[in-house]
Amino acid sequence: MMEKIENPNFANSPANTARALPCLVRRLLADQDLCRVAGVVSPVLEIAALTNRECKSPGGGRALLFQRVEGFDLPVLTNTFGSSRRAALAWGQEAPELLAERLAQSLSQAPGTDAEARLHHLVHLEEGSGSQVDHLRLPEAPLDLGQLPALKNWPGDGGRYLTLGLASMRDEALGTINYGIYRMQILDARRCAVHFLRHSLGARLVADYQRRQKPLPLAVTLGGDPALLAAAALSLPTSIDEGRFLEILRSQPLRLAAAPWSGLPVAADAEVILDGEIVPGEWASEGPFGNHTGFYQPVAPAPVFHLRGLFRAEEALFPATVVGPPPMENAYLVRSGEPLLLALLQADYPQIRSLRFLTEGVFHGCAVLGLQAEAVRKPLELARELWRSGPLRRSRLLLLIDAEDEVGEGAHLLWRVINQVRPERDLLEDEGRLAVDATRKHSRAPVLPDESVLADIERRWRESGLD
Repeated sequence: MMEKIENPNFANSPANTARALPCLVRRLLADQDLCRVAGVVSPVLEIAALTNRECKSPGGGRALLFQRVEGFDLPVLTNTFGSSRRAALAWGQEAPELLAERLAQSLSQAPGTDAEARLHHLVHLEEGSGSQVDHLRLPEAPLDLGQLPALKNWPGDGGRYLTLGLASMRDEALGTINYGIYRMQILDARRCAVHFLRHSLGARLVADYQRRQKPLPLAVTLGGDPALLAAAALSLPTSIDEGRFLEILRSQPLRLAAAPWSGLPVAADAEVILDGEIVPGEWASEGPFGNHTGFYQPVAPAPVFHLRGLFRAEEALFPATVVGPPPMENAYLVRSGEPLLLALLQADYPQIRSLRFLTEGVFHGCAVLGLQAEAVRKPLELARELWRSGPLRRSRLLLLIDAEDEVGEGAHLLWRVINQVRPERDLLEDEGRLAVDATRKHSRAPVLPDESVLADIERRWRESGLD
């Protein structure tokens, strides 16, 4: 049922030559890392089921383009960043590791007592240097959310959702723009219920505007520069504008435009833009929603977004993601930012040598930290410090290992913990968070093969044709 794209019409259209998402599609096409689904498919359950199956393939599978969506004229693109390689491509021409090196060098030269202060200095050093353009070159479409092929992912979901929209809001107190990824349940032709995590800056902004009985302007971008989406997925300090952070990383301005109704900055090369506001005092039931835990989040009150302007590029693509039990696309996107978060951590704690998020717990901040053992006398005290501030402040699980040990996959880590950790000595629980110190080396001799036998076995293995 899945076929490689030979020559999709939209890929070579002049309307798509300058937009980031079609450019990425063409690159994936050239690399044979993009497939299409033949025939008409439904956005209700069917696209999600096909995407979920592909996500579970080794290495994350391929990106999928659904060119014929039942009842809609927009093709749907899923699993775009659902592999380590494709998630790295989201950051642009330079790999996240190279961007992290640049970030580390900049932080080392910036003034400030900690990483957050230094980053704040860098981001605000050249205030207003972004390349915001004057005009948004997207035609206005009728105000009808029903025109968008939003997905219903799971049978128990409360409706169809926008799952890969990048919301931009203005923080008047800080004078910054907040970019965030928030799921939006379509209620009717002009309204969505927006789910904000309790501790997110978006939730704080909504509460502030609700308290003042003022509408909160909100613009949602679908498509555009994927690096801004990747930056929004990072756990950055709330005082940091993700767009300015990305400009510092890449040493070049973003291609931004002012949304026609709200004036908020949005990607100049977006596929679709929803422009409007969250109305004070209006709440709606949002959910249930099947998420990464493998269960449905229950119905809960959510603020309501009112659409005031809808804009579509010519021959637009509709990006979407499927959230569910791992491995899924969102985990790859989050993990692509590991080198950047490590650079932030090392600015304050150089004894942290490596960082890796567990795929099974990536959205709970479950992280494995490789420590330079001789420089960390009390690893669990370090965990306490990491919980006080910084990118791991809300991590539910911190697994601390010796930097010389191989991180390995989940089963290997569990094996190490079971056999090295003594609960009465090596566990720290604090307000629902757990740190595990697995850095200690046993005095007993490890079980390792004899080196001379290994060399002989290698020779005999090849002679036997077993390789």
